[in-house]
Amino acid sequence: MRGGKKDSYMGDVGIIRKIDDIPELKDELIAAFDSKSHSHKAISCYSLLLAQHILDLTNMQPCDEINECFDISRKWQEGKARFQEARNVAFKIHRLAREEKDPIKVKVLRVMGQVAATPHVKRHALIASDYAITLINLMYPKNLEEVRKERKIQIELMKSV
Repeated sequence: MRGGKKDSYMGDVGIIRKIDDIPELKDELIAAFDSKSHSHKAISCYSLLLAQHILDLTNMQPCDEINECFDISRKWQEGKARFQEARNVAFKIHRLAREEKDPIKVKVLRVMGQVAATPHVKRHALIASDYAITLINLMYPKNLEEVRKERKIQIELMKSV
């Protein structure tokens, strides 16, 4: 439950409990997602845009698994890969996140893991967006202006696909 509303957009996928967010902007992102959700490919495109944005934001160079995430997602969009391949990449990235010690890299890897899983279940794009907010929370503690900026970027990326 969030603000008296059930988090139905998450379906059977676990939600992030501790997150400093702006509920109105999260709702706006969900509305934009809903308007695009008829196209799984568009949602996958959003995920890749978000992933690149997060890499740019953190100046993190993609490892082989992140590059594989981008590659498989693009191939899936072209009908040249199965969603199981995307899930396998997501599992690899989540394993890396569990092994990583740097908290910023952990959050980036969590975003990437959700992006990689988006071809399997499009709701993972919203979870990736929430992980991006937890990254902002970590980079800029208690700074809702930075959260606002990130959610606005996410909304614009979603609207662009």
